[in-house]
Order: sequence, then structure tokens, then C-alpha cells
Amino acid sequence: MKKIAVKLFFVFAVLTVCAFYTAAQTITVTGSLEESPVKRGATGKGSVVLSIPKELHINSNKPTSEFMIPTKVTLSGKNIKIGKITYPKGKDRKFDFSEEAINVYEGRTTIKFAFTVPKNMKGKEINIRALVSYQACTNELCYPPQKREIVLKGAVSSER
Repeated sequence: MKKIAVKLFFVFAVLTVCAFYTAAQTITVTGSLEESPVKRGATGKGSVVLSIPKELHINSNKPTSEFMIPTKVTLSGKNIKIGKITYPKGKDRKFDFSEEAINVYEGRTTIKFAFTVPKNMKGKEINIRALVSYQACTNELCYPPQKREIVLKGAVSSER
């Protein structure tokens, strides 16, 4: 009887951990370019949007604790120059697992960026790869860090 109870407890524990881990996967990452087509030689703007479910938060890019993993967006693309990435201010929140308030993102969070298309660029399209790394948490615990990748596509006008 004890063996059955231990096995059932173990199965329940594994299922609970899997359910929590799945919750961390529900953060949606999307993005867009503000203007398309973009003129050669011009600077364009874009954004990466994180949709964070109500029961979760993620550490901001400056989480106020050296032990918290910051949210980071890494951008790259062929034939473009990536400019400044602007992170929003997070909200300072106190959680059960920390003694100090932690700066976090909740709900819909938009990270803006700039890019430049060179004057001499050949081609009619740009692709900007956005790799987002973050750590999702509930009020009680944090999940393993995650990475999501999206590709933002835009047209390039023949005007200079």
C-alpha cells in the first residue's frame, strides 16, 4: 500500500512540474516593422511584443537582483544595421520567493528598436531575426530560462 501511495505521489509531482513548465511556454512573442517598404539609406523602426499571461511575469531587462535572469532581445539581419533597442520600464513587485522587490514585465510588453537599410543595399526585402531570452515566474517560483525566435520581414523600396 505504501509503494502505491509513493508511486502516486511521484506521478502527481511530475504532472504538476510539467503543468508549471508548460505555463512558462505560453508567453507569446510577436513583432512588426512600423513602415514597409523602407527606403534605402533610411532608418526604420520595429517592435517585439511579449504577451505574458496573467498568472506569470518575466524579469525586466534590469531586474534589480543579480540573481535574476534579465529579459534580452538580440537582433540580427543581413544587409541591415541594427540600432538602439529600447526596453520599457518594468514594475517593481515583491514576491514570496524574494526578500526585495524585483523589476518585472507583466501583460503586454513592447520592446522597440531601430535599424538602418544601407543606401547601396541590393534586394527588395529585409529579414530581421529577433531572439528573445527571458525567465518566467509565478508569485511562488521561477521556471527555467526560455528563448523564442521570430523573423520580421519588410520590403525595401527602390527609392533612395
